[in-house]
Amino acid sequence: MGGPAYIRIGIRRGLTELRRVIELPAAPAVVWERLWDIPALARCIPGCDGVEPVEERKRYRTTIRDRVGPFRIAIPLDVTIDDTAPDRLSLSAIGRDASLGSPVKVGLTVTLERRPDGGSRLRMDGQADIAGKLAALGQGVIQRKTRDVLDQFAINLEALFRAPDAPAV
Repeated sequence: MGGPAYIRIGIRRGLTELRRVIELPAAPAVVWERLWDIPALARCIPGCDGVEPVEERKRYRTTIRDRVGPFRIAIPLDVTIDDTAPDRLSLSAIGRDASLGSPVKVGLTVTLERRPDGGSRLRMDGQADIAGKLAALGQGVIQRKTRDVLDQFAINLEALFRAPDAPAV
């Protein structure tokens, strides 16, 4: 596996901070192209129930299904992506859980850097705004769930680049 990943999660002013660094064993150009394999990337996101392209490389629809505290959630999300090839993209996702009525908004920036060994450092920096009954669960529950999702995403993304058919550095 790659080196230790840095993670920072905090809730301030009602927003959950999303920060993560993931070390990948492939060159930034290879990582960039693989990030646009949307079905493969979606499989890395815990609870992601497929992705429907609305406008390739710009807009997508997906549903996140999971359990948060005592609630089972299914949040249909509209995702918009703005990229600055070959090393930065920003995405926003907006949705609302149908059964709880809890709105969710996520803003995330992803940047790629070349490591001295030729691999890549993928940085995620963003915020999630979770309101309604989900937010009422409290800071501890939201932080734990966020950490678990980011941890599993990092593991899944690293595995994607370590698979036998993955492109090399």
